[in-house]
Amino acid sequence: MFRKEYQNAGQQFGSDACRNHFKRKFDRLQQRLFQDGNSASSIHPVNIAENEEFYQVQLFAAGKRKDQFQVRIQNQVLTISCSASELEPGMKYIYQEQPASAFERAFQLQDQVLVENVHASYEDGVLTVILQKDPAMAKPEYQVAVS
Repeated sequence: MFRKEYQNAGQQFGSDACRNHFKRKFDRLQQRLFQDGNSASSIHPVNIAENEEFYQVQLFAAGKRKDQFQVRIQNQVLTISCSASELEPGMKYIYQEQPASAFERAFQLQDQVLVENVHASYEDGVLTVILQKDPAMAKPEYQVAVS
């Protein structure tokens, strides 16, 4: 569809109008792709790892303070939120790549997590949440006989 519109614009209006038409289309596409660039998932990436004893969630959020974070578990959902950063009084941004806005990330947990033993720490721009596994909920491997 785009190619047809582009060709029609070039035939009807000449090469300058064709370039302008392309530029408008490209600018709109770029706005749609990058207007939500401040979403939590794109700015604050998360790594999740596990071993036999626990799950480890690492949320990368440089420039935050540990008192800005809230970690909670409700209905088997781990929610990590962070309040907005405040600028020093009398200061204003003249250029900003890291937004100071608040954010929240949520993760569905499995039944085998001991929610009362969750531990969170913030160091070097990384919030680490340790979710201990419940050994009683660990199900052994079950072998199915093939008949």
